[in-house]
Amino acid sequence: MQYARRLIESRPFLSRIPDQSLIVGDAGEGSYHVQAARDAEGSYAFVYCAAMKPVTVDLSKLSADVLDAHWYDPRTGAVHRIGRIKNEGPCEFTPPRLWPDWVLVLDDAGANYPAPGSTKYD
Repeated sequence: MQYARRLIESRPFLSRIPDQSLIVGDAGEGSYHVQAARDAEGSYAFVYCAAMKPVTVDLSKLSADVLDAHWYDPRTGAVHRIGRIKNEGPCEFTPPRLWPDWVLVLDDAGANYPAPGSTKYD
C-alpha cells in the first residue's frame, strides 16, 4: 500500500475525480475491472488495470496536446516509461509484465509533474 500511496500523493489530490468515461468500451467486471480517475482540469489521469488486458483510453478527456505516459507498479513502486504521445483520441495501452495490478499514468507533458510515485506533490 505504501507504493500506491506514493503514486496518489505524487499528483494533485483535491482536484482528482473518478471518470470511467476515459475507458473506451467495456470496463470489465471483477478481477478484469478497469478503474479510471483524472484531474478535473484534465492535466493527468490514472487508469488502474487489475488484469493483463489491453485498455483503450479516450485521450480527448485530457487537456494537453502531448502526454507523458508511464506504467506504475503499485506493488513495488517501479515506473516504466512509455514515452510521449500525441493526444489524438482513443489509444490502446498494454500492461508491461505478466502479472496483474498496473496503473497507467497519463500526464500533461507541459505540467512538469515528477515521475509517478517519486515525490509528494505540493
